[in-house]
Amino acid sequence: MRAPRLPAIHHHLQLRLLGLEGAIRKFWSYEQRGASLDLHHGVVGTAGKRESKAFPSEEAAAAFARKTVAAKVAKGYYSSELAFETVTWSQVKDEVKAAGNSEAESDRVLVLTGDIVVPHNLWLDYRCGILALADEDDPPFIGLIVRGNLTIEGCLLNHENDYGPFLQVHGNLIAQAIATGGSQIRVKGNVTARDMVGVYNHGCFAAGGELVARTIATEHTITAEGPLDTHQYLGWGAKVFAVSGGVEDRQEPYEAKGVFVPAVVDGDRVDLRKARELLAAGKPISRTEFTSVRGAFRKLVAKKLEEPDKVKSLSLAGKDLTSLPEELFLFRRLEKLDLTHNRLRTLPEELGLLTELRELHLRGNGLQTLPESIGALTKLRFLNLEANCIWRLPESLARCVELRMVNLTNNPYSPVRNSFGGWQKVELMWDFPEVLTRLPKLETLTFDGTFLRTLPARRFDSTTLQKVTVRNSLVMQVDPELHAQLNVAVEDSAQRAVNYIRYWFATDVIHLEDFYDFKARRYDFAEVITLLGLLLRINIPTAAPYDASVAEFKKQSEYLAKHLNWDGKGGHHVRALFGALRDALDTLGEPYPDNALIAGLRTVFAAHAA
Repeated sequence: MRAPRLPAIHHHLQLRLLGLEGAIRKFWSYEQRGASLDLHHGVVGTAGKRESKAFPSEEAAAAFARKTVAAKVAKGYYSSELAFETVTWSQVKDEVKAAGNSEAESDRVLVLTGDIVVPHNLWLDYRCGILALADEDDPPFIGLIVRGNLTIEGCLLNHENDYGPFLQVHGNLIAQAIATGGSQIRVKGNVTARDMVGVYNHGCFAAGGELVARTIATEHTITAEGPLDTHQYLGWGAKVFAVSGGVEDRQEPYEAKGVFVPAVVDGDRVDLRKARELLAAGKPISRTEFTSVRGAFRKLVAKKLEEPDKVKSLSLAGKDLTSLPEELFLFRRLEKLDLTHNRLRTLPEELGLLTELRELHLRGNGLQTLPESIGALTKLRFLNLEANCIWRLPESLARCVELRMVNLTNNPYSPVRNSFGGWQKVELMWDFPEVLTRLPKLETLTFDGTFLRTLPARRFDSTTLQKVTVRNSLVMQVDPELHAQLNVAVEDSAQRAVNYIRYWFATDVIHLEDFYDFKARRYDFAEVITLLGLLLRINIPTAAPYDASVAEFKKQSEYLAKHLNWDGKGGHHVRALFGALRDALDTLGEPYPDNALIAGLRTVFAAHAA
């Protein structure tokens, strides 16, 4: 990885700033003379006020100057040396490749010509800094063009997430940091920064040459036509990967907490807004040294790795693991492995190398499946899969002939959509996994809080079976003879189906951004329609005759409509959503002709679509 060559931050012995306070243009300046500062400030065009401040040392005087400059810049002041001209959009539109806010011919653009050095943060927001207006009634400047190289001895900042003035740099851009939101930014040359943040998915940053940054954390588009060198986090709880020469190394992932400072890490996510605030304040968001998942694991079990064959029990519970590093599989004599409360969505096939395992604890991970190699764990006795998103079990599990206890309680657990990455990817365990009936020594099996509809079509092979519990499921029928070994509760199935309408068709699950693209001003109802189809499958036929289901849909629809139109300006979103749901019933209802729930929903959705 190449280290970014950052701009030197000089202490300027003198600096003059201009800014607007209300509609009044003011100036503020200092000149340092040893341990004292000569200050001059006032309204532009007047003599202003002069004063001198003495400090205990030159360092103290310089620190006061830097702190005051930062405060002034945060209020919208900028260096008086930044001489710019004003042009109209019609004059520059042919040269600009970064715009995209429906610019009008008469809109105004600021232009800086030559190699520009900004001795402080550069704000890229409407009516801020050099984009401020003396008259608030004037239309805002829509963008900034730098016809040359741009060096920023601070941070390039854009705080508005949905939009912002464009920036186009004809040369190279060097900045201590870059932290933007909704602005469209294009640099024709190379880009260098220490840390780079892109908040929300409406902004865009494009480099025509190479892009070198210590870290990039972003939810919006950041691209480079030349080589990219960085450690990159692409939002939404993703891992961090090193990128060198444009090639991403996916073999050595990093957790967010291994790269970024604790102040901006929230679980497995980087809080991009907090990261922007730190960069605006001149503080780093990345650690001095980065630690990969493998490196963190090695540190965690460093002593055990000295003699791996002596390790019989290993607990990695609550370590926020999202993958298992290969070093784990050096412990070939392990008999007990506890991976409780991590974030493991999958397990590698290397799990089958731990052939001495007797106990495997996987509770609370969001796991979706088990690897086929689990069949190699022929000594396994205890398997805890509680609070995951298991939707199928591999047939190879039948080779675990010593298995005594299996716990499948709460599958799926609450954040099912997060585990799968969207409703369109969600898979549920509807049918009893019959592989469990072929375990010859099974003693205890628990299904509590699942979507099981069917029970096994064969008897259990185990002669030592003590207890099989199926509770809080969607099972409606039990064969007294075939299922005599099972303790099945069917009386709550209908209410459980209805409850999922309250859990999932809710304001804390369905948000406007789930189906509306603010930038493109376009609706996409695929996720919400998939959710509706899933709820129909849960409730039909379990919740018949559907009076409770329709009533719950009606109540939750009212909550949703009120939430989406809380300010009285979202009525069109409400009508669009419920119109799409009403129309989707034509397709979703095809497998259920003349169904009372479908008919009831047409009425409920039509009321809000009107």
